[in-house]
Amino acid sequence: MNNSTSFGSVDVEWLGHASVKLTDSDGKTVYIDPWSDVMSGEHEEADVIISTHDHFDHFDKKMIQSLKKRDTVLVCTEESEEEVPEDLSYKVLQPGSSVKAKGLRVRGVPAYNVDKFREPGQPFHPEGFCTGVIFEMDGTKFYHASDTDPIDEMEDLPSDIDVAFLPVGGHYTMDQDEAVEAVKKFHPKKVVPIHFGTVEQTTADTERFKEDVEEETSSEVVVLES
Repeated sequence: MNNSTSFGSVDVEWLGHASVKLTDSDGKTVYIDPWSDVMSGEHEEADVIISTHDHFDHFDKKMIQSLKKRDTVLVCTEESEEEVPEDLSYKVLQPGSSVKAKGLRVRGVPAYNVDKFREPGQPFHPEGFCTGVIFEMDGTKFYHASDTDPIDEMEDLPSDIDVAFLPVGGHYTMDQDEAVEAVKKFHPKKVVPIHFGTVEQTTADTERFKEDVEEETSSEVVVLES
């Protein structure tokens, strides 16, 4: 397995956990949830950085600082707004809204826990805290689900999603069996499993996940290694 592949003319690299890097045919580079714990060494500077929520492994100010250049644009949630570096342009995104950053239209969609609790009655990711994101690069439509369980709102996602990055590690997000059920709600063409294998208690058997998805749905699973 490799940690990178191409979808159409877009190069995609899974950096580990929820961190993903995408580069289009013009060289525009987009990072989603870049986290220093899985991104050692030097990395290409970002045109756009997307943070899906305010937890430290999804909004990493140190990593954002290291990736930014003069005209980088950050897309983040309202909870992170006060932590944005002063010299960085940013747009606030929430479920149901959309923003434009360096020509990239990013749409926010719901992401939350249904039955993953920090303590009784307190989900790790309550409704409205996280924002899944949908955007197109070179005509390929991507969806990064953020930290979520299978939720009813997934049935309202676009029917033409080409690539879905879905958490499968369990504990804080849906596990791999629940992710199969999520796939059935919106039928993406391809699925890339993420958010497993880095943080304690997040594990997945990606071979079985691939088998289950491809036996039970029309979607194809592309397994990358970080």
